[in-house]
Amino acid sequence: MSVQYIEQDLKLIYSILKGGEFYDNYSDVENSPLGKLLKSLREMDQELGYSKIKENDYELLNQIREIRNYWCHQCYIDFHYIEDPQAHEEAFQKVAFKLHEDELRVYELQQKIEKLRKSVQRKHKYKKRSQ
Repeated sequence: MSVQYIEQDLKLIYSILKGGEFYDNYSDVENSPLGKLLKSLREMDQELGYSKIKENDYELLNQIREIRNYWCHQCYIDFHYIEDPQAHEEAFQKVAFKLHEDELRVYELQQKIEKLRKSVQRKHKYKKRSQ
């Protein structure tokens, strides 16, 4: 969940800070993979001298791609096919522990990115498209 929030907030931050129309910028990154988004955001960050995202945060953001891929594609496989009940439970507990560790690693960054998004939105008002 936190990873999805981070990715969406980064798309919004990028779309607000990039010159031009917010909705055009957002449509450019809406379906972008996280790696491409991070590269674009980092380049813009360096150009603008914005520096609100620290280097160690960018490192964790890069790791988030792997974290997300594990939870989307691998976690259940790590215990699902184990037939021995005790071995299955041990594998399940190992996955559950990993989930807790990843949640703690990512949560603080998610809160920081959300706070940054809110700050960017307040400082850089953008017009909402009329419906």
